[in-house]
Amino acid sequence: MPVAQLPADQRFFVDLLSGLVLNPQQLGRVWFASTPRTLPAGSLCLDLPRLEVVLRGEYGNKLDEAQHTIAQGEMLFIPARAANLPLFTRPAMVLSMVFAPAWTGMAFYDSRNGSTPAPMRKIEIPHQQRGEGEAMLTALTLLSRSPQDQAIIQPLTLSLLHLYRKSVMTTAEATLSRPQFLYQSICNWLQENYAQPLTRENVAAFFNITPNHLSRLFSQHGTMSFVDYLRWVRMTRARMILQKYQLSIGDVALRCGYPDGDYFSRLFRRQFGLTPGEYRSRFQ
Repeated sequence: MPVAQLPADQRFFVDLLSGLVLNPQQLGRVWFASTPRTLPAGSLCLDLPRLEVVLRGEYGNKLDEAQHTIAQGEMLFIPARAANLPLFTRPAMVLSMVFAPAWTGMAFYDSRNGSTPAPMRKIEIPHQQRGEGEAMLTALTLLSRSPQDQAIIQPLTLSLLHLYRKSVMTTAEATLSRPQFLYQSICNWLQENYAQPLTRENVAAFFNITPNHLSRLFSQHGTMSFVDYLRWVRMTRARMILQKYQLSIGDVALRCGYPDGDYFSRLFRRQFGLTPGEYRSRFQ
């Protein structure tokens, strides 16, 4: 659909992203937020990765002295469970992005009036993270351990912006059909209840549909099967737990819905090419 026919807010963010990806020479360093031991008041910490892009002026992350001045064109990547505390000491315009499994959130901030801003524009775009988006976000999270590798980090971040620009340019239906609404409801429920002993049959029974109907919903409206989606949700949570907590592998497995630690470890290695212990060691 032509950009001119998109809803106004969606068109606004398409224009912002287009200005970035079509002028890559104006983009600079990518900074990385860390996970502090304590979170001061006002800190932002989510279970989802985020990206802040300084469009104009200067912006900062108060939690890291080296990041108090992030210049125009530079970016701050905040891995899942990392934190930042926005610092607007000078006028700035900032694009903030949140990457969830089933949607992308975007907000535009403008502090040129001299006060700490609220978002002037804000949207959420339904978007299933396909393999490419998930892989880019995982790679950026891993690269946060070696932020000096900007020759790799900057092109990767630009590719991420390209990908999500395409997502925002796609018009979502004004209202979801009943099957689409049911599919998204199941995905959201799985993201909250992944630690339970879930099967295709008991999830279908919870939503009062047949197992075959459940499979059709994921086939028709998703990018992966029910089994693959549930495993993806659990493995995403496992990565977060391994990064943040010093739990035994068996405890991590239980918290992610796997009573058998050895089976969990085999699945994890098959998914990421590393054992859970090897993955954890990268964040120590």
